[in-house]
Amino acid sequence: MKCLFVGSFNPVTLAHINISKYLLNNYIDYLYIIPVNSNKDNLVSIEDRIKMLELVKGNNMEILDIYKYNPDGLFNYYVLEEIKKEKQTLGVIIGADLLLKLKTFIQYEKILTNYKIIVIERMDIDIEKVIDTYYSKYKESFMIIDANFKGSSSDARGGLKNKKNNYLAKEVLDYIKENNLYN
Repeated sequence: MKCLFVGSFNPVTLAHINISKYLLNNYIDYLYIIPVNSNKDNLVSIEDRIKMLELVKGNNMEILDIYKYNPDGLFNYYVLEEIKKEKQTLGVIIGADLLLKLKTFIQYEKILTNYKIIVIERMDIDIEKVIDTYYSKYKESFMIIDANFKGSSSDARGGLKNKKNNYLAKEVLDYIKENNLYN
């Protein structure tokens, strides 16, 4: 199965890398990664996030530019449909934090009807409770991955400020320093 990994990747962390490898080794055949705009503070450009992702992408991965599909840089059902036509994707990978926002997406019911949603555990979010509360009608659309992947992008940004960072690959950390990002 081909899947699309959606997130801000602000910056891409070792957790993102490990999630990608884990899914490719155990559940999916090919992975498209698409960094998207969000309302987070300290967001670096999509272009910089794509460059960081390119530095650490593995086999059977491709990085996509959201602006090709939506000039606002936001992810929605119509973006997903365009990517599906072009790349034959069948699944969408999101973190549990994005699951909390899924119901605000344009045509989210169509996403849940037409795609497998792989949810990665994050923070202390009770994924099953969220699904039961907001998406019970679509329960069969979800697959929960409860592997232990530590280190969010927020953790990585915090580590940059504290000069201690165990959440970033060396290539990404070097890119951030060379381009004076997250200051």
